[in-house]
Amino acid sequence: MKQKLLFLALICGAFLTLAPTSAKAQSDYYYYESISNPSKTINFLIGVYVTKNEFITRDDGTGYTKIRMAVINQEGAEPFKWSDYKIYIKLKNNDMFYNYTTQAKDGDLSCNWTVQPGQNHIQYVCFDKAFDINQIDMIWLGMSDNKFFDLVRSDKK
Repeated sequence: MKQKLLFLALICGAFLTLAPTSAKAQSDYYYYESISNPSKTINFLIGVYVTKNEFITRDDGTGYTKIRMAVINQEGAEPFKWSDYKIYIKLKNNDMFYNYTTQAKDGDLSCNWTVQPGQNHIQYVCFDKAFDINQIDMIWLGMSDNKFFDLVRSDKK
């Protein structure tokens, strides 16, 4: 009987230990889309990690939100050139906004960069707004040729 109780206690302890990990994994959702053309010369995956955000306060008291995103350019595609494309966010209250063009010429906040075939690239996009990520309704990628791609929330398949 003691062995059964000990085993039950160990199982319960394991569940309690894993519960915070499972909840954390579910809370780290992201928005993504795979984008390609028929010839696969354009073939990349984009992910916008809204839970990886930070509000930065400037010296003058204003601020901006910085969100991490990643682009994976698939093998066999041409180099993918990100040319100041925009991430559009619509909140549940119907506010809509997009990332602004930074002055950075290189580094994490640059708005122009290239991803070679078979490589991935992590970048940050900046929004001139503080917002609660739980209020996000939709996210799109807007490209310069007026093409918009609806990004799918990873935990809402």
